[in-house]
Amino acid sequence: MRPIWFLFLVFLLQSCTKSKDVYYFYGLGNEKADVSVAEVDNPIIRKGDQLSIFVNSPNLELATYFNMTNFSAVQLNSVQQLQSANPMLGYMVEEDGKINFPRLGYVDVAGMRRKELQTMLEGKLKDYLKDPVVTVRCINFRVTILGEVAKPGTYHVPYHNLNILQALGLAGDLTINGVRNEVVLIRKTETGEQSVVLDLTSKELIRSPYYYIQTGDVLYVRPNRTKINTSSTFFQVWPTVVSAITLLVLVVTNVK
Repeated sequence: MRPIWFLFLVFLLQSCTKSKDVYYFYGLGNEKADVSVAEVDNPIIRKGDQLSIFVNSPNLELATYFNMTNFSAVQLNSVQQLQSANPMLGYMVEEDGKINFPRLGYVDVAGMRRKELQTMLEGKLKDYLKDPVVTVRCINFRVTILGEVAKPGTYHVPYHNLNILQALGLAGDLTINGVRNEVVLIRKTETGEQSVVLDLTSKELIRSPYYYIQTGDVLYVRPNRTKINTSSTFFQVWPTVVSAITLLVLVVTNVK
């Protein structure tokens, strides 16, 4: 019977996990993120962003003309609409960095911050409207979360200041088999795809430039050794092998 107990002991030891390998931000005190929330909430507009641009003015009839693409934007408040952005809504920032805005024609917006675009449009629309007030939102902000999480998938969110914990919360958090110090983040940049491995157990993550999520980010949570082992052929068949050995030992013992 010794081989059986030996195998059980090895499996048990491999399953043991230290608390510091499970806790998020282990040892976190009064830390401060290097990136301000105000900066995250005023993101840089990038190619591929889908913008909702709402124009308000005392002259409502004229303002309606500039809001034709936003007539269905009220649907964004529903849960169903938040799961995917309607490609017919708002203004898509094309590969040349421009949007086609009523009366103004093609406007170069890529590289501007959201509030900069609001101010710029308000200035240009004064030729057509009285006291125009412009509100700009990105309506296709999304993050994809894969691997050892409860609900992997792509999630659309209606706000910009989304940090990595909030993103993982959308997916129901990591499973117990997720490696918390090896979360891969893949981000699209102007120079191509960038990947970085993040440690959720480190308190230094809060000061990382990757603490806040950008639209289009992909998070992948790697499985731990226990999950890999239990997924292997050996660990799928070893209970049957152990049962067979146990039965054989009992039969031999009874025969003796």
